Amino acid sequence: MVGDRSWVWRPGHLGVLTRWIPPSLVDEVVTATGRTQRRVRLLPARVVVYFVLAMGLFADCGYRRVWASLTAGWPRSMVADPSAAALRQARQRLGPKPLALLFDRLRGPLGTTGTLGAFWRGLRLVAWDGTCLEVADSEANVARFRRHAARTTRPAGYPQVRLTALVECGTRALIDAVFGPQQYTELPQARALLPSLKPGMLLLADRGYDGFEALRDAAGTGADLLWRVQAGRLLPVIDPLPDGTHLTLVTDRRSGDRLTRWLRHGRRGPLPANLTAITLRVISYEVTMASTDGTCHSSTVRLVTTLLDPIRYPAPELAALYHQRWEIETAYYGLKVTLRGADRVLRSRTVDGVEQELYALLVLYQASRRAITEAAATAHLDPDRLSLTIAMHMVRLTVITASTSDPAGLTATLVHARNLAPAQRRSRTSPRCVKRTLSPYAYNKIKGSVGRKTAVTTNITLLTSTDRP
Repeated sequence: MVGDRSWVWRPGHLGVLTRWIPPSLVDEVVTATGRTQRRVRLLPARVVVYFVLAMGLFADCGYRRVWASLTAGWPRSMVADPSAAALRQARQRLGPKPLALLFDRLRGPLGTTGTLGAFWRGLRLVAWDGTCLEVADSEANVARFRRHAARTTRPAGYPQVRLTALVECGTRALIDAVFGPQQYTELPQARALLPSLKPGMLLLADRGYDGFEALRDAAGTGADLLWRVQAGRLLPVIDPLPDGTHLTLVTDRRSGDRLTRWLRHGRRGPLPANLTAITLRVISYEVTMASTDGTCHSSTVRLVTTLLDPIRYPAPELAALYHQRWEIETAYYGLKVTLRGADRVLRSRTVDGVEQELYALLVLYQASRRAITEAAATAHLDPDRLSLTIAMHMVRLTVITASTSDPAGLTATLVHARNLAPAQRRSRTSPRCVKRTLSPYAYNKIKGSVGRKTAVTTNITLLTSTDRP
């Protein structure tokens, strides 16, 4: 090993995911961010990038055990044996920028016109939403990310990072993502995602994004919208449509006053001049869920959409389509539970370390979704039927065995009949509960049913503009 230092590059792999995160790409982002080493160390920058990614795969392991998993495919005498302090210092030298640029290279929609579930009537289905992740309770993290605002006298246990992502519903791939302190609301973060919205997309969003400015800015990208709005929002009937839906005008506050006066006076004369408004179609429907235990629950959902043609875009299909928004929640579950681990806290105790670690998780998730989407295309299956959990088990195994050239084995495992999810999933409901309480003595149980899912039968009934509550 003396003289020839090629052995220091051996840990530069990520098992079967190396196909989607090759050394050439890693070298490219390291060079572009100015993190290339001046001399060949025992831990070159490329190897450190793969080590940080491996930390996301083996989240329950310390530095030395992560390194042992990354180098288990070779005898100990053929690879470096750095200390935990050396690995920590290597992370600090690398910083978050190479991982951020690596995510930027990998992010984006993966579905094609042949991908099952990726498109509806020629529109790519996407959704955005926010979530929070807990980070290590250090002085630097508290100063940057702060603790959750508690209503009790006891502060929250951990600072939190708020992550907002734009997800492709059909493949659950990350089109873009931003994160920052938990105090940032979802709307400002969502505005940072606007450049990733393109014509030909249909954006699904929940009530948290209900607002004129958000609707105007998202529609201004050329993408179409299908958003849920607050039940009490004033959506006047400007033009009733034959299918029971109606056209409305959504305005800013100043224009809203003029529109209200015009409506109050029986719409006499033309619409007020200089009215700042966007025309949307309103779809209202009632969702009734009947559980196997005999209970029945119903709620009213109001949607607004830029798809104004009731013939080309039928209201019943749009009402059913909106529930594809839940795919982003499944994506977050894959990122926060399947990949990171249930109720785990990000290990980094510095702000740069948190950003680096979070970008590494996003890179791992996106690379795994690329593998799943390619496997689904090979087998002509819907990507939803392939398991991220099984994919991650296979990836971890190939990292330990240093098997970097067997994507066919991963595909064969994913599409095996015993590993496929059912083509038609049964409808279930689960009560809401607090996942991480602010106090060890506080519990939020719903008559002993927390965590228990109940089979339900769901029925959707469209409401017209006359019988809408």
